[in-house]
Order: sequence, then structure tokens, then C-alpha cells
Amino acid sequence: MSKHKQYREIEKNLEQKFRANRENEAVLDGGDFKDGKLSVWGYTRLKQQCDYIPFSEEIEIKIPKEHEEGFRDTLESMGAAELSRIKKDRRDAMLKALVLLLGGVLFFALGNIFDLLKTGIIQNIIIIASWVFVWGAVEAWFFDRKDLHEKRLSLLQILSAKIAVK
Repeated sequence: MSKHKQYREIEKNLEQKFRANRENEAVLDGGDFKDGKLSVWGYTRLKQQCDYIPFSEEIEIKIPKEHEEGFRDTLESMGAAELSRIKKDRRDAMLKALVLLLGGVLFFALGNIFDLLKTGIIQNIIIIASWVFVWGAVEAWFFDRKDLHEKRLSLLQILSAKIAVK
């Protein structure tokens, strides 16, 4: 059997196995817990399993019966700490965008105010610098904040998940 054919067969088997699991389900096992509580490794693995579940769907987390007690509290504790960091990062991204925008406007204004800076090459450098600052502001405002918003939604989706015992 050729490698290509072998790989297709493995992929087919894995797809059938995945279809047997529900697509909105995250499954944790005993290795994801330490001292009876959800470990950092388990929390990271849970988030990775939920990465591709659309926000419109509810998540079901399956955990071993022996770890049912206190699971929700541990999950909420870890989630609250991460939500706090995300909130701070969003605030920092807004501040960064504001500072970069003001820096871009300042560079542009300086280039137009001072006669010494109106010479050909210096003015071109100032215009480029002002656009770089403005683009940095746009990137921080629209892209960085969007990523953080999606992380926040994903985390809230996990925190509101139904927990089932396996």
C-alpha cells in the first residue's frame, strides 16, 4: 500500500471517529486534572478543543465523574483571571491606538508647520512616519481589539457550557 493511500485511509478512519463525537463537545480525561482540580494543562486543552466551535452553538464539556465536584468553581476561577487580563489588554489596545493616532497627526502637523521640515526628503520621511503611526493606530483599534473580543467571547462560551459526567 502506498503512503498516499495509507494516509487517506487514516484520515477516513479519523473522520468517522470524529463524527461519532458531537462537534460541540469537549472531552476532558483524568490527565487534565491535578489534585482533584482542573489543571492549567487541562484548561488549555479545553480551550483548544473549543476553538473551532462557532459562538452560536452551546458547548458541552464532558468530565470524569470523580472530578465533578468543584470543577465549575475551578473553571470559573481560571476564566475570571483570564477575562481580567483580556479586559486589561483591550484597554491597553485602545490607549495604544489613541497614542499612535495622536503621534501620526503630530508628525503630519510638524511637517506642515515648520519651513525647515518642508524640504523634499525630510517632508517625505515625515509623511511616511505619520502614515506608519496612523496605520499602527488602525491595526491596534480594529485588529488587536477584534482578536481580544473573540477570545473573550470564546471564554464566555466555555464558562456558560453545560457540564456532563462521563
